[in-house]
Amino acid sequence: MARVSRKNMSASYIHMITQGIDRENIFKNPEYKNEYIKLVKEMFGKYNSLCLLCYCIMDNHAHFLVYMKDYKELSKAMARINTTYGIFYNKRENRVGYVFRNRYYTQPIKNEEHLYNAVVYIHRNPVKAKLVKEMREYEYSSYQQYQQENIEEKCIQLLFQTQNYKEKFDFIHKNFREKRDIFDIDEIPIDIKEIEEFVEKYCKKIGVDKREIRENNYLIIKVAQELKKEYACKNKEIAKILGIGKNRIIDINKKQRIEGLSPKSQK
Repeated sequence: MARVSRKNMSASYIHMITQGIDRENIFKNPEYKNEYIKLVKEMFGKYNSLCLLCYCIMDNHAHFLVYMKDYKELSKAMARINTTYGIFYNKRENRVGYVFRNRYYTQPIKNEEHLYNAVVYIHRNPVKAKLVKEMREYEYSSYQQYQQENIEEKCIQLLFQTQNYKEKFDFIHKNFREKRDIFDIDEIPIDIKEIEEFVEKYCKKIGVDKREIRENNYLIIKVAQELKKEYACKNKEIAKILGIGKNRIIDINKKQRIEGLSPKSQK
């Protein structure tokens, strides 16, 4: 499925995934999962343009189905959620550094069939991972809430266009056939196009081009820091984006530790 640039997204249904950096189990226990669910619900509740339709929190990633009218507000909400959770997680684990792989990944929903496939795919994640035998047994997804009719009316209307949704809800879950239009956690690519756009904007901001960055160790480190902060990119991914050797950033960091690196000792 061709990817739609985030900045061009309009009112639509979106399947989203967040994932722990290096596939780390950042939601590995009930306390962590419940904390993330609480943050997501609180933050989405602050934006009238957003509606959280479905979710499932696994050990190292989370799925969401979202309706949005304003992508900027979705971006703000997710940034605040993941930043707040990152602080919580690092404090609990007595660690420092990035918690999430990139900010999150999004896939626009194409049509009604795709929409309902996404609903069921999200709810089936724990069954597929063999954590439970049936969807109703998993506590950290929205499946139980739909079964118990504990869902906001606007979410039900956006998904089913009626309050009497139970029959259709049960039908789609019983007749689900997994299709390739639903992307899996293992298929999430690094969003090279978006990251390249970010680098271009950063170059304009500081008045240089990519060639100048490649020739300047100080600028390479500055760009690397920005990409790690914004997208949690790894060194090899940054090297590919900048068009430099895969060990260049490691070598510069070693030099920085030994000699120090400043704008006056750039090369």
